[in-house]
Amino acid sequence: MTIHTLGLTPALDVVYVLDEVQLGGIHRPPVVIRSAGGKSLNVARALALLGARTRAVVPLGGRIGDLVADLLTGSDVEVERIPTAVETRLCITACDTGSRRLTEFYEPVTEFDVPLAAVAERLRAIAPGEWLTVSGAMPVGTDAGEFAGILAAEADRGVLLAIDVHGPALGEIVDRARPRLVKVNRHEAADLTGAADRERSARQLVERGAGIAVVTDGEAGSVAATAAGEFIAVPPVDRPGLFAVGSGDCYLAGLVGSLEGGADLERALAVAAEIGAANAQVPGAAVFDAPVLFA
Repeated sequence: MTIHTLGLTPALDVVYVLDEVQLGGIHRPPVVIRSAGGKSLNVARALALLGARTRAVVPLGGRIGDLVADLLTGSDVEVERIPTAVETRLCITACDTGSRRLTEFYEPVTEFDVPLAAVAERLRAIAPGEWLTVSGAMPVGTDAGEFAGILAAEADRGVLLAIDVHGPALGEIVDRARPRLVKVNRHEAADLTGAADRERSARQLVERGAGIAVVTDGEAGSVAATAAGEFIAVPPVDRPGLFAVGSGDCYLAGLVGSLEGGADLERALAVAAEIGAANAQVPGAAVFDAPVLFA
């Protein structure tokens, strides 16, 4: 079985690792890491690291898009590239190892020229019973209702949806597509549900249509609720790391990969937390050392 990933806002991720970041200063970082980024590609690369057969559906445009595609070569990710005339964005993270703080610059996606019908066409290759993860922000101007309808059609034919998006699109997708899994952080969940705590947010996401709702809270752990009434709390990690960028995406990869491999939810959540923590130990997203979960 193949696990498929979809994201409409990929990026070239550049990480600078320095002893100190000074406002207004000139910096010559001794460590520079470039990778195919954006949340969905982080998920895809993490799944491939875990041994999953992985296919990434992604729009890539311009010279930066070409570089992102080149960086995926040899990663064991099958890339389904959607053509676009819009240059793929650039995201930069400066890691200050002295203060243990990150300074991030994420270019927004202000143009999007890919018809959602072209996205839907690429999703038809997914077999019923296979997972599709959908990650990241919606580009400005994209019709969230139309996108949710496309995902609802996939769910209706038996595709297992795992959703990690935020903003108005999240509510549309949960209400219309009733995904098998929703994984969002505490702030994203609260924006939709208005709940003051993550436990209530998880339960409200299930009430709205999620089969499993997982609300993460960084180093403080996570919680999960299910349509069967089950509730699981995942304890805080005991080895927080400096390089948190992409840890949520790696968490999702560990969660979906474990469920695909037959693990029960409690075990899958534990694996997901370990994978997210492993990602935070090293600079760059989805470059962690991890055991293979799949034969």
